[in-house]
Amino acid sequence: MGGTEQRGRFYRRCLTIYGLATMSLAASCSVAATSDRGLLAGEVSEVAAGVWRIRFGNPERFVPTSFRERDPRIVSINALTDPGTLPFSLEDIRCHRLSGRLAVYVPCDEPQDEIYGFGLDPRVYRQKGYRKWLTLSAGVVGETGASHGPVPFYVSTKGYGVWVDTARVPFVHVARLTPKASLMGSAENQAGDLKTSVSELYAAQKASGKPEVVFDIPAATGVDVYVFGGPTLRQAVQRYNLFSGGGCIPPMWGLGLKYRTYTQGDHKTVMNVAETLRRQHVPCDVIGLEPGWQTNAYSCSLVWSDQRFPNHQDVVDRLRGMGYQINLWEHAYIHPSSPLFDSLKSRSGDFLVWGGLVVDFVDPKAFDLYSQYHDAEFIQHGISGFKADECDRQPITDSTPFNYPYCSIFPSGIDGEQMTQLYGYLYQRSIYTAFKKHNLRTWGDVRATASLSAPLPFNLYSDAYEQGEYLRQLLNASFTGLLWSPEVRDAPTLDEFLTRLGIAAFAPQTCLNIWSIPNPIWTQFDAEKNKKNLLLPEDEQQEVIAKVRELLNLRMSLLPYFYSAFYRYRYEGLPPARALPIEYPQDTKVRAVEDAYLFGDNLLVAPILGNKDTRKVYLPAGNDWWDFYTNTRYPGGTEQQIQTSPGRVPLFVRDNCILPLAKPVEHVADDTVFEITARVYGDEPASFTLFEDDGVSFDYEKGRFNRVTLSWRNGKGNVERTGSFHPHRCQIVAWDKIAPGSSQ
Repeated sequence: MGGTEQRGRFYRRCLTIYGLATMSLAASCSVAATSDRGLLAGEVSEVAAGVWRIRFGNPERFVPTSFRERDPRIVSINALTDPGTLPFSLEDIRCHRLSGRLAVYVPCDEPQDEIYGFGLDPRVYRQKGYRKWLTLSAGVVGETGASHGPVPFYVSTKGYGVWVDTARVPFVHVARLTPKASLMGSAENQAGDLKTSVSELYAAQKASGKPEVVFDIPAATGVDVYVFGGPTLRQAVQRYNLFSGGGCIPPMWGLGLKYRTYTQGDHKTVMNVAETLRRQHVPCDVIGLEPGWQTNAYSCSLVWSDQRFPNHQDVVDRLRGMGYQINLWEHAYIHPSSPLFDSLKSRSGDFLVWGGLVVDFVDPKAFDLYSQYHDAEFIQHGISGFKADECDRQPITDSTPFNYPYCSIFPSGIDGEQMTQLYGYLYQRSIYTAFKKHNLRTWGDVRATASLSAPLPFNLYSDAYEQGEYLRQLLNASFTGLLWSPEVRDAPTLDEFLTRLGIAAFAPQTCLNIWSIPNPIWTQFDAEKNKKNLLLPEDEQQEVIAKVRELLNLRMSLLPYFYSAFYRYRYEGLPPARALPIEYPQDTKVRAVEDAYLFGDNLLVAPILGNKDTRKVYLPAGNDWWDFYTNTRYPGGTEQQIQTSPGRVPLFVRDNCILPLAKPVEHVADDTVFEITARVYGDEPASFTLFEDDGVSFDYEKGRFNRVTLSWRNGKGNVERTGSFHPHRCQIVAWDKIAPGSSQ
């Protein structure tokens, strides 16, 4: 089922997503008989163009759609191209109720195609053949799928996506199992050479028959399964993100550097970092305070420490006067000394974490108490964002006691398994609600999230630090509506420090997280030496600062470009940083590329890992590519050996585009005007639209913004501004028609 004619007999557009159960029988049909033992009947509804819901049984009360931040963008979904034809019939999706669990079976007979998704898995990119354990986890132990953002959503290069609306922890068998009935007596001959090693014997084998994707879901007695049409993987991703409510648009200052300070630092430590950054002209927008700002941090008092910050409001005011936003570290386990403790005692789980209460965010009163406290104590006093730490779950091999068990009881009725999977998501919403009340955008950090999180302005991070995993998570995040930002903490060499910063400079957030070392990162990037006060000579410190400044200035020059990418995320569902198969679904060679990605619409980023100074880069077919630094023009569909140097991230610009580059600023102020040079690549460049608004409020939702469209005709640049927002934030000061080989 899929094309216009095939959709006809199911077609009844919903006016609202919720209340779907009230649809008439004319808008639904049974897709499975109930004669087989445990086989549930499914009711199909088309909830928007190319988005179908199949309801099996009675879904649970506590699922992601129960807590969504924003309604689906039905108009935007309907505006996408026709979804085409699905490679299977919706009637072929089955669901069995078993003893204490459900099993959902989705056809996946597509041997030449790839599957991506399932959240933030740091270990696996192409998902076929794996068993995923979609548990929320701070670490991965033996299983694939465990991550800070497990999402039961996947997309296929065949041009569709599938999402299961559950807060349980499912096992997912990704096209590795074959139902017996599909063989129909034609099993393949498995005879052949006998293997002589365990790895060969147990290696993933090509499935016989017609494989399926199997979701094995504990406890549930019913479930909703959603199918998102294409016709390509790109449109399936867009439909899922728009169904989530569309992506977030961060405050413009959120796209600058966030520098997190030493966890035991005091007001002098913080002010020294802030003043040095300004004195050295290193761009920075956010200063983050780590646990030491509180009187008690494990669990949290959420009260300023008079010992380290005897006049905290003075520090906040001084930082804001220097153009900084302030972000505070915390977690939602409430210490007995906290002013929130008594009011939340009866609105929390029956187990403690670090001696603190586990907030029942499903309870509306608890949700509001937490939100209102942050409003009154912090937001109204100049705090711009929060780092929501340790809302994930430690793996079973870790004895760190910040897990509460799945058998936990919460007053709202949600159980421990569901709360664990949703805790980070609900936590974000409580904080976000406090900012929205003041018509203020925020930009935060979080250690865990769930399905439908695209509207929430929080970046995922982790304690893991392996560069390859960092990059893999950045790509995987783009398939499932997540924002992942690799942070920089330390490095054994200057070259590795710069390559790490290079990846972070081309992520949704750029963060130097210097929580564990006492001296500023530019004085010594090696953590152990920093802790021993074995600092670099002054001339080497200046070299580090100069390299950091260069990379961050490049980031700041791209800020209006990237800000406009978030506008597309909000209204079109296109992630701002995205894996290459999203943009080039027909180029089969990009399907295995997990070390390069698009940053916005027109920049391909190919990070260097470790201390290397050269790498191979595959440039997708369909258009030529220009080296950002040398303006060498390369044909698409080719692999190039690229030489680089420390601190220079290989970048390639899509042919026939306009790339706006701004004069870098040291921080984004409310009255910042970006002086933009429009670079023109190719002879027939497509237009580019900048998004222009106040950068801090939600007034854009009321139409208070401009679209600034840049175009190139007859050898001349043109600017067309539509909208009534004033004052203008983007000023086009020059046009630069790029010629091949003309180095910048």
